[in-house]
Amino acid sequence: MTEDGNPDDATLIAALNTERTDAWRAIVELDEDFRNRPHADDDCVWLPHYPQYGARVQTACRLLGELGAVTPAYHWMQRKPPALGIDGTVSPADAIRLATTVIRSERFGYGNIEGALTAGILQAVIAALAAWHREQAG
Repeated sequence: MTEDGNPDDATLIAALNTERTDAWRAIVELDEDFRNRPHADDDCVWLPHYPQYGARVQTACRLLGELGAVTPAYHWMQRKPPALGIDGTVSPADAIRLATTVIRSERFGYGNIEGALTAGILQAVIAALAAWHREQAG
């Protein structure tokens, strides 16, 4: 691990909460839902000054926090967020970096989660973590 707010991949992965089997099952189910419907009409509805996120987006954000994928160890404001690969995927560690960036940035500007959803970033984060969990579970 580095002390500059940019933990290495192994440190980020090791900090995931593997004991929350219920939350991991929910992430896998959410991944399947996003694969079947990448965008749903109620994922984000804009009210006069702020977005109202639908149930599955709210669930995704909550689960990412519960599983440790939103971490204070990664200083997202000092880093350029990782980009999706050409195939629209990210590694599990980059999924943690992106989850931290997306979820925390919403506090500073409404609509950042919607932007991540529209760009496929939120879906890629969920997919990467669900795949990692499936691999770990055997």
